[in-house]
Amino acid sequence: MLSWLSYAVADCLVRVLPERWAESCAVALARLTYAARVPARARLEHNLSRLLACAPDRNVRALARESFANFALSFVDFLRLGHGDPHRLAEMVEVHGAEHLDRARASGCGVILLSAHLGNWELGAAWLASGGTPIHLVARPHRSRWVERLYRRRRRAWGVRLVHGQAMWRAAEALRRREWVALMADRGAQNERGAGRASVCAWAAALARRTRALVLPAVIVRLPDRRYAAYFEPPLDPAAARAEGFVEPLRRHLRRHVRQWFAFEALPEGLA
Repeated sequence: MLSWLSYAVADCLVRVLPERWAESCAVALARLTYAARVPARARLEHNLSRLLACAPDRNVRALARESFANFALSFVDFLRLGHGDPHRLAEMVEVHGAEHLDRARASGCGVILLSAHLGNWELGAAWLASGGTPIHLVARPHRSRWVERLYRRRRRAWGVRLVHGQAMWRAAEALRRREWVALMADRGAQNERGAGRASVCAWAAALARRTRALVLPAVIVRLPDRRYAAYFEPPLDPAAARAEGFVEPLRRHLRRHVRQWFAFEALPEGLA
């Protein structure tokens, strides 16, 4: 209940405060959280060290502090989805690699949208779904059922459906219907028996092989003017996905936009 109350208050403040005030408050709170040395800070710094290899500790700490601030800004934008409209959202996103997106849409196959907790994946899913692309987001439920309901309502309003529980077969069903399934490559995934933390990259390759789906690597990052840039890489067929041809494109985007990487959990093998 306390978690839900915090989200509800934040949602109210985003609704009534001017944009700059809401963002300034969010960034200040994020910096206080970073200074408090919460466990997420240590995990993020460890993941940044793995991704950047040999980067000095002071640089890693500076990047992690910026990441906390950028996460706060992305969270504010997620809350704004509850008070926005599809036309404004479409104007907020500039597309790079539109030909790859068009190719995936025209393929007649299911598509595995493989991304990471970079920039604003929630806004990206809402943007795609509002354009007519059926999106099933594979996500773990929030620990608070009240907060989970808030997320579910916000996503559903934009046409984003969730995949919980036995995610492998539910995701496969959606792909066989030629719909899209979004996976986050920087999180561990349960295996088919519900145990373990397998690599999502390996999970995506297995899904592509079983359903003949394409794998479309993509990220969406925040720009300084409150807009976003969506980057799409060439879609991969099941054979290329099985060879994990999507790992290097995602890794390249993580390094390029490292200040917006929110890797607050232990990172499974295969990406950094």
